[in-house]
Amino acid sequence: MRPLPLSNCAGFTAGRLTRQLRRRASRSDSPRLAAIGVARGARHFRQESRKMTSTLHIPAGYLTLGLDATGAVVELIDSRSGRNYISPGKSVPLVRLVINGVLAKPAGVRWSSADNTLSFVNDAGLAFEVDVRVLQKNGYATFEVTRVSTDPASDVQTLLWGPLPVAINQTVGEAAGVVRDNEFAIGLKPLNDRTEGAWPKEYPQYGWESDVIPNPYNVDVAALEPWCAAAKTSWGAVLRAFTFDYTRRRDRLNPNDYPIPLGPLDSAGSVIGSKIALYGSAPELVTTLLSFIASGENLPYPTQNGQWQKVAQASSQSSFVLDDLDTGNVGKAARFANSAGINYIYSPRNFRGPWKYTGHYQFDFTFGDSDNGAEKLVEAAKEHGVRVGVHTMSDFISVGPPTSIDPYVSPPADPRLALGGQAALSRPLNMTSKILYLSGFAPVRDGINEKMLRIGNEFISFNAVQRGVTEWQVSGLTRGQWGSVPAEAARGTPVARVIVNSYGGAIGGLGIIDEIATRLGALRNNVGIRSHSFDGVESASQTGWGSFGIARLINGTYAAQTGHDGYISETSRMTSNAWDTLTRASWSNSDIDQLYRDNAFYQANYLPGMLGWFDITGVSLTMIETRLARGAALNAGIGFQSTMAFLLSAESTPDILDKIKQWETARNLGAFTEKQRAALRDQTTSWTLKSVTPGQSWSLQQVNAEGVPIGAPQTVSAPTPQLGPAVLPVATQGALYGAKITTNTPATVRFTVTNGGLPPGLQFNQDTGGIIGTPRKTGRYTFTVTATNDGGLADARAVYTILVQ
Repeated sequence: MRPLPLSNCAGFTAGRLTRQLRRRASRSDSPRLAAIGVARGARHFRQESRKMTSTLHIPAGYLTLGLDATGAVVELIDSRSGRNYISPGKSVPLVRLVINGVLAKPAGVRWSSADNTLSFVNDAGLAFEVDVRVLQKNGYATFEVTRVSTDPASDVQTLLWGPLPVAINQTVGEAAGVVRDNEFAIGLKPLNDRTEGAWPKEYPQYGWESDVIPNPYNVDVAALEPWCAAAKTSWGAVLRAFTFDYTRRRDRLNPNDYPIPLGPLDSAGSVIGSKIALYGSAPELVTTLLSFIASGENLPYPTQNGQWQKVAQASSQSSFVLDDLDTGNVGKAARFANSAGINYIYSPRNFRGPWKYTGHYQFDFTFGDSDNGAEKLVEAAKEHGVRVGVHTMSDFISVGPPTSIDPYVSPPADPRLALGGQAALSRPLNMTSKILYLSGFAPVRDGINEKMLRIGNEFISFNAVQRGVTEWQVSGLTRGQWGSVPAEAARGTPVARVIVNSYGGAIGGLGIIDEIATRLGALRNNVGIRSHSFDGVESASQTGWGSFGIARLINGTYAAQTGHDGYISETSRMTSNAWDTLTRASWSNSDIDQLYRDNAFYQANYLPGMLGWFDITGVSLTMIETRLARGAALNAGIGFQSTMAFLLSAESTPDILDKIKQWETARNLGAFTEKQRAALRDQTTSWTLKSVTPGQSWSLQQVNAEGVPIGAPQTVSAPTPQLGPAVLPVATQGALYGAKITTNTPATVRFTVTNGGLPPGLQFNQDTGGIIGTPRKTGRYTFTVTATNDGGLADARAVYTILVQ
């Protein structure tokens, strides 16, 4: 990290400022924060000229953030070209507060070079001061709230970052927090779980929420915008984050506008410590920057085969999803997987996983009734080089068939189950009452799935609510739900609404979420499970905790694991705060058009291509190859769903396994040309692939629905690994530099400088091949890069020279 000395550059004309920006081009990473005053009427260099009003310029990679005298963001400049990417006519302070329920904006901003701090101040009305430490990193800048000062009687409820109004929306990576066109990418990344990459539902009017397009990719699971740092709008896009204060009890709105009481938390519940990263980048260097941010800011950094999972081909690997996988057939299942060239077998049992109950997640009889039994199953698969995955239901707490009642619900039920609003009984309740009376409406108002109440350790469902003069009548009671026992309750006893999951069970509150994360971490540590899905993970948000709840579960699971290589995690919701931990989403759908739309979302968010689960039971070989062809077109993996009963009995099993192996081997090596992939994407076509030279070449033949050949076959060949480009760009001393070395195969797992060295100040990313930094010395620097490849491909080498002028 480097300080940002303040330089006074008052009196610049528009032309001189343009020349300065061009000279800086890449130097937005240099240790500089310029205070620039512009003469009245000066025009800033960009496509849409307008008066420039910024007084502070903050570099963040190739992005220059311009603040005016009030602390409002008025410029988002690509420092290489001088183009301003802010949406015309829109600006907002970088930091705002909600105090006593009222939006409080700064009236001024100060810079202190002594401690690299921006101070946003307002001395009138709701007076406050917010200190934000700004640190320059390698291609990005971090912004951290270090102090908030207000009147002691004031209640600081929320801190808002932005949102930054961006003029472009060609590609919006909602979960990744990146907005880009062909020339430039702007990103905002939350750097801890308490800084939620999203916008609070309580304040839509402060974040242009009415202009947001909630589901721009039309993914079918749900609109993901409520959990994402980036959002597409009708005029461009927004980048945003916030931190809620939980030092005292708060009401947070769930997706249905139901207020849920939360907190208080400990001292970590304040808005101090809210932290984001901002950056501007060439589009091809975004993954390199995100890698540097994750590793540099101590965020989760899972790997596949030692490579950061966001760029690893192994992240898209296919699996066998076997409904009847158990201790008796695991060996045969592993051998089938081997024959198909697949490394993972997965148990989805009843779409819940192999559990007696969910919550404490104890294995059922199919996995040996215990951790020890499951470990033996895992070891049996491991003997064949195959790993085992299991389905989970996140913080769903089971309350009955097809699973048992979890101990979190069994009498006496855990007090930390997620609850909604509360009110007191206005009359006593006896053991047989079918009507109860409440002093308030909160527990019975609409907005929560199912109508379930908790009184002490009893769960009671209800059908109807009627308002009286001084109380609420709740009728149609069914007593003793979820294995609880009807009990008497005195007048004044608290009654709480139970937050019910979409399967009709309970949901864990924050304490239970932490325990579930520890348990899921133990599945890897103690049992050897190497894959699972966070299905239903949105429930952790429905507790009222929003993105923080989801991150607490997913990132908490990562923190509990003792190893982070070769673990595949999937999710029902992709969020900005959990993006680093999660390997992928793989949403299933029978509609191939929908799968294509989902893959557009994956691609925009730097996630591997996936085609969900595809049931191969009783399906023709031509149909199976058709789905494999679509996977090859999108470089997307597939969960091949079936049963051991089918695979053991079907005569077609050897052919199915061989076809999967051939298509997946060719896909993972990058053997299909771009022209072939375009043809394979065409939904009107069917194809078959046959091995010519194992692992090296294949014959690709178009066929009709009956498998009859159409036209001549095409040759598919594994590429001869090569590095590119041939020449790297020239660098300038003291200016930010960016370049990327690429290969012609996705099988590359590591880039290494094996001879020579880069110019001092440049950092080489071994996972992505990217080079970012600010060279400190002039000269000519020559070095050799070796790309290590998987799948039997030879390594590739090339000698490069970077000239620093």
